[in-house]
Amino acid sequence: MPDTLTEALDRASSNRDRSIEALASLVRVPSLTGEEGDAQTHMAGLLSDLGADTESLEPDVAALFESFPMVAQYPTHWQHDLILPYADLPTHQALEKSGLEDVLNYRDRPNVVGTFRGTGGGRSLILNGHIDTVTIEPTHEWTRDPFGAEIDNGLMYGRGTSDMKGGLMAAMLAMTYLKEAGASLRGDVILQSVVNEEHAGNGTLDLVRRGYRADAAIVLEPTNNAICVSHPGGLYWQVTVPGVVRSPGARWAGENMEGVSAIEKLPAVIEALLHVEKIYNATKTDDPMEEGRVPFALTIGKVAGGHYETATASEAVLRGGAYFSPVAGEVHEVMGKFRDSIATANSGDDFLNTHPAQLEFLHHDDSTRQSPQIPLAVQMGEVLTERGISGEAKAGPFACDMRHLVNQGNIPTIIFGPGSIAQAHKPDENITVQEYLDCIEHLIAFIWSWCNQPADG
Repeated sequence: MPDTLTEALDRASSNRDRSIEALASLVRVPSLTGEEGDAQTHMAGLLSDLGADTESLEPDVAALFESFPMVAQYPTHWQHDLILPYADLPTHQALEKSGLEDVLNYRDRPNVVGTFRGTGGGRSLILNGHIDTVTIEPTHEWTRDPFGAEIDNGLMYGRGTSDMKGGLMAAMLAMTYLKEAGASLRGDVILQSVVNEEHAGNGTLDLVRRGYRADAAIVLEPTNNAICVSHPGGLYWQVTVPGVVRSPGARWAGENMEGVSAIEKLPAVIEALLHVEKIYNATKTDDPMEEGRVPFALTIGKVAGGHYETATASEAVLRGGAYFSPVAGEVHEVMGKFRDSIATANSGDDFLNTHPAQLEFLHHDDSTRQSPQIPLAVQMGEVLTERGISGEAKAGPFACDMRHLVNQGNIPTIIFGPGSIAQAHKPDENITVQEYLDCIEHLIAFIWSWCNQPADG
């Protein structure tokens, strides 16, 4: 093992307290989606102090929709989340007409990019992570300070510990210890701290639009330090079901029903949606990456409707989501299946046939599928195996910004980082401290190995 690599690994091993405090300091800076500015200032300072060429770049919404009309999303904010539905695709024109640009924008919400220039001739690498976190609501369910970074029994608690400040800071410290050891890397390393991954993905997409490219990328989402080479697509949707308001005394006019509650029409809509899930999951695949899991998961998460107990509901709204594996097809095909299902529900009911339920989408993610034999995954697997842990590549269980790097940027990418996806978006989110510390060393070893390989090797 080269002396400088040994020195970098030794520095990581002997600076545990420093590494832990670095993550705690980042967790203590709230960075809810829409309010990432202070945390990005923190990240820019760290990168600049480390000697990286550092840029702060606010995503350009109009340019995103022009460049990527099929996948660009509306900006989101934790206080104004998923508030602009669309029947077909979101558009910049619809955003302009909505009057919501004052809250759905990227003012003071920049991406931060730090480029560590290599000496030349080596493979380049993007290290990508999102700085934004979901809300801490419901706050009463937390038993720890959401921004306290409290450590107890080997766990650090706080919003963003697993999703995904742990991965982002592991990458930062991997580069820190390599630099302090005097390591000379032939290839460039580009560390990207991006905004608005949650419910949008526009941060990473804008960096792809701006032309940031590398020979490979690692998205540092929580995988418990396992290698993932694909991920499902996702949809957030809502169905608005109409009704006709009448009091009990006016629901019937003789034998004619005049009062129709939107709520009583929900079963037909729900059944139609569940049928989509049933059909997808009845489809068999021989893809070994999909072994042991179904290709489609539907959630019906919220229902709201009616205003008064003694009147039929004029409207009911269902909201939910869906994850689907790459074998289910691309996201716009899945959106079409949803449209077909609601059309079927409408045509099969006399009332809905003339008062149709309306399907709209709130967000859509394309899926990503790569071979587990891509050189990036193989080399990371070899590094991990040498370090005594599994180097097997598998399918990822959640959608993330990998899709933009692979599908729009044509960059071979893996998902790899500390923490558990089971901790994401929940009260008392936490990360196993040892897993975070291990990830720093894994990344040091991989960055050294990858970036010192010939670019055409």
